[in-house]
Amino acid sequence: MWVWIAFLVVGLAPALWRRLQRSRASSWPIAEARIESVEVHEPSFSFTRKRGYYSAQLGYSYSVGGSIYSGTYKRDFSSEHEADEFVRDLKGQSLPVHYSPDRPSSSLLLEHDIERLLQNRAPVPITEAAPAVSPVPNWTKPFLWLFIGIAVVGLVLSLWVHIGAVMGRRVAPEAYFWMLHVGIFVVWIPAVIVSRRLVANVNRQDFWKIVLKGCPDWMKYAVYGFFGYAIINFLMFMNKTPIGAGGTNPPATVWRGFSGHWMAFYSAALAVMYSATVTVDSSCR
Repeated sequence: MWVWIAFLVVGLAPALWRRLQRSRASSWPIAEARIESVEVHEPSFSFTRKRGYYSAQLGYSYSVGGSIYSGTYKRDFSSEHEADEFVRDLKGQSLPVHYSPDRPSSSLLLEHDIERLLQNRAPVPITEAAPAVSPVPNWTKPFLWLFIGIAVVGLVLSLWVHIGAVMGRRVAPEAYFWMLHVGIFVVWIPAVIVSRRLVANVNRQDFWKIVLKGCPDWMKYAVYGFFGYAIINFLMFMNKTPIGAGGTNPPATVWRGFSGHWMAFYSAALAVMYSATVTVDSSCR
């Protein structure tokens, strides 16, 4: 259980840190910044493509107390077209920048200011728009379907052992306990990689809405339901399971506690990868 908690903390820490930075910067003084340069380059490797993610970078300058300062803003995208579209016509544009009152050289561009600038920009001519493409390369889709199949098997087995545990019985051999644990990582790692492509590695509040946009409604509701149930089931598990339970022969209550998490993660991985196989990037139209 501590391993799962540590896994959750590590996954949430970067997002929480960025949220803290934005929250702190929102109260800083504001200066007018000018975008001096725009760049698109390919800084990192990705397992889902041979070349990796494309990074769009804005270089800006601003004045405080007669002194000129500069800063950069970066946003990663899953395709070169998306990155080029982001920086299009931004050079020379002005927007507000928040700077630290204690150290004016430290500054931050907030997401809502960037989005406002993008919304006020002239749309790209229809003749220049790129054709719609899939967020994931076609050569990866056979592998995605393989992982989808593994996720389906894991979800069905998790549901089976959970129903048995709720009835107070162990319905599967002990080996299944560890197999279902390991299976989560087998499907969850590619699901995370795929989700980064679907959201273009951008911090967005509607993350799940984006990564599940290719799923039918019933699949979305199932994922939300499994995660909600996993939280309730976990609280019941912590309340009813005696200290020291588990070991090499876990009782039915332990199977029940962990199977709730299994169902949530297998269903989420299944939905994310299915969404990636059918989603078309509308921003490229």
